[in-house]
Amino acid sequence: MKKDIDTLIAEERAEIIKKYEKGRQEGVHINPWEDADYSIYKVTDRFGFLHEEELPTPTAAEDKYKLQEVEREEKWVKMVKKWDKYRNSEKMMKRVYKGIPLKLRGQAWALLLDVEKVKEANCRKYEKMKEQAKKYSTEIKQIDLDVNRTFRNHIMFMERFGVKQQALFHVLAAYSVYNTVRVHSVIGDTSLCLPLWILKGFFIPGFPKLQRFQVHHDQILSKLLPKLRKHLDKEQMSTGIYTTKWFLQCFIDRTPFTLTLRLWDIYILEGEKVLTAMAYTLLKLHKKHLLKMSLEDLREFLQERIASSFSMSDDAVIEHLQLSMSELRRMKLDLPAPGKRQNVFSCK
Repeated sequence: MKKDIDTLIAEERAEIIKKYEKGRQEGVHINPWEDADYSIYKVTDRFGFLHEEELPTPTAAEDKYKLQEVEREEKWVKMVKKWDKYRNSEKMMKRVYKGIPLKLRGQAWALLLDVEKVKEANCRKYEKMKEQAKKYSTEIKQIDLDVNRTFRNHIMFMERFGVKQQALFHVLAAYSVYNTVRVHSVIGDTSLCLPLWILKGFFIPGFPKLQRFQVHHDQILSKLLPKLRKHLDKEQMSTGIYTTKWFLQCFIDRTPFTLTLRLWDIYILEGEKVLTAMAYTLLKLHKKHLLKMSLEDLREFLQERIASSFSMSDDAVIEHLQLSMSELRRMKLDLPAPGKRQNVFSCK
């Protein structure tokens, strides 16, 4: 008897889930193209990314930054221990803008987001959603494809069906039944533990919130960068082409990775106003260069090459971001007008 489409989908889903439950056991079948040979990589950087060539000797500026990092670690350790005292304080906010030390970032994010309180209020919900995903998720195949291409040059994700791939798969599978919009293909690549739910409002069906932020971005350009706006219009370069990933992914792959982490720090602290201000800042910093570009060059630069184009330090960019946030707040342009209230989530 010929199987119907629902039966075939259910069987495929069960087969994929079984692979992630077994993990990287001896004898597991992995296609050659799925498990690249990383023996050619010689060096792992401080963020866990692997490189084909040996990294250059640290510069004087990099050595100075490492010393600053150690000093900041000591301050953050003390602050974390007395979090109730420092929570929402001006000192804490200043330290976030200076950059949360790498070793303390996960703990700091958890405190800023009050994760323990959220976990207590949603006891065992994650386990329930994982079980629901095994039975009902229609997105398992696409999630599997996304996991297989997520940061494969990172030490945590280089092994097919390894522990971290398993963890990422289960998070995205559970989330696919929590929020039925197919978000994994958009933010599955931002898998360095940036909590999915802080961007949840952007993934309402039809993406009305994203559209509001894009319209607002156009308004900012018209008022504050009119010459650039005119040039983009002349070249028929829609702002939606480049801002979609800026807003949905909080600038991952569009800014240097070290800067991206600091933007996430500030996003978790300040919220969505960072998105509008950073989008404005990026265009301000590259304005002269952008005004000379044709449509194809604009598209390539804003979508692909912009992350490697920064000629200033992360600290300098953050200073520009703060100035942009103050400017937009003063002009009441820091956020778009609120949209209609919607029930964003509903568990099956």
